[in-house]
Amino acid sequence: MRSLLLGLFTKNLSSQSARQSGFTLVELIVVIVILGILAAFVIPRFADLSRSSRVASLEGVEGSMRSTISIIRSLAYAKGLSISASNPPDQSSYIVETEAGSSEVDWRNLCPESRAELGDSLTMSDHIGLSESGGLSAIINNRYTRVGYDIQGSGAPTANGCYVTYDSFGDPDCTVFIIITDC
Repeated sequence: MRSLLLGLFTKNLSSQSARQSGFTLVELIVVIVILGILAAFVIPRFADLSRSSRVASLEGVEGSMRSTISIIRSLAYAKGLSISASNPPDQSSYIVETEAGSSEVDWRNLCPESRAELGDSLTMSDHIGLSESGGLSAIINNRYTRVGYDIQGSGAPTANGCYVTYDSFGDPDCTVFIIITDC
């Protein structure tokens, strides 16, 4: 009888161990610790890639704006326009023809206006062919063009944000600068 009970007991143990397949608590803790260590190194690298791609995108926009300014100013000089010391009563002579259409330039600096009222009423976005995608957006008024990520307001630029600002009324020259503090 004793051998029969012992046989049943060992058979029951071996069938339980055959059915038990899973992780022990120690194994689960080790896996969680390893994943935590990997996350501590990998997540900051992905965050930095996101920031780098935003900054690179804004640098491309900045370069396009600077090129556009140079081209339009050259066209204005070729047309015989010159910088004026005061606002002329008739600004219709401050229009140049570009591939995008007729573009109004500012009398202070011969830079394209951020949002023109004359000619084809082009904006800086029209000139650079801006496509608002991937979180990139633009805010434009007559003086400023702001292109970037999560941008607010259309007034004077601030030192915080993730954007490029074009100031078409700069005196003596229009300005383009990039703010990347919050990218």
